[in-house]
Amino acid sequence: MPANEAPWSWPELAAVILSRELADHEVGSPGGSRSEIPLAAARLAQLTHAPNLAIITSAAGFVANMVGKPWSPLFHSTMDWRNVYAGTEAVLPSSGVFHTRRDWFFAGALQVDGYGNINLSRIRLKDGSEMRGPGAAGLAYSSTMARRFFIYMHEHSRRSFVETLDYRTAIGFGDGPGSRQKLGLRGGGPALVISPRGVMDFDERTLRLRLRSVHQGQSVEELVDNTGCTLIVPRTVPWTMPPSDQELAVLRRQVDRGGVLRH
Repeated sequence: MPANEAPWSWPELAAVILSRELADHEVGSPGGSRSEIPLAAARLAQLTHAPNLAIITSAAGFVANMVGKPWSPLFHSTMDWRNVYAGTEAVLPSSGVFHTRRDWFFAGALQVDGYGNINLSRIRLKDGSEMRGPGAAGLAYSSTMARRFFIYMHEHSRRSFVETLDYRTAIGFGDGPGSRQKLGLRGGGPALVISPRGVMDFDERTLRLRLRSVHQGQSVEELVDNTGCTLIVPRTVPWTMPPSDQELAVLRRQVDRGGVLRH
């Protein structure tokens, strides 16, 4: 099926795929600015298979769950006060926000390398100048401490998937096996990378990026050609499992009635 004929948008597909990775009774954070995809994923998980999932919506420590709550619109940033207060059940003291358990975290990236390290700081341009990104905020902390984290990329090209980052904002698996342990990091590292072309995870032995599935309308060849870092490609690569009728209905009727993920 060509990508432009799919009955869902790329952000909707990403939110559904990521929601499946979240389990009941877990606690995590969707991230900050431009975090509508992970926030939608967490809310969708709560309303489908993980009713006891807790979302820490911001560094201010608002803990939210949308189950049984009045519908609240989805906005682009988790830091938007309308998202912060939606479904809030508790507020953590500021002194405890960064000591609270994190089973998962979401991170966007300007660049990601083959070990899941992230650049959100700056990119070197061909003319020698640099483009500044949003920076680290809580990313450096969360990537080191969360039990696992998920990376979502709005672009899949050789300038976004690179062999060497222009700047390392947050660590994934560092330089390979043993890197996180040498640094004394408690978290487990990146679990998944999702892009408009496919889904990637990490090889258990080498910790290198590995292709898990390609989206409908894409091909393995196109994805590999647009990847600038070493990518493990299994002999057989399945299609990404599409949203079910239930997932799409809940996403559109309860999570994103305003169509933020479709615009």
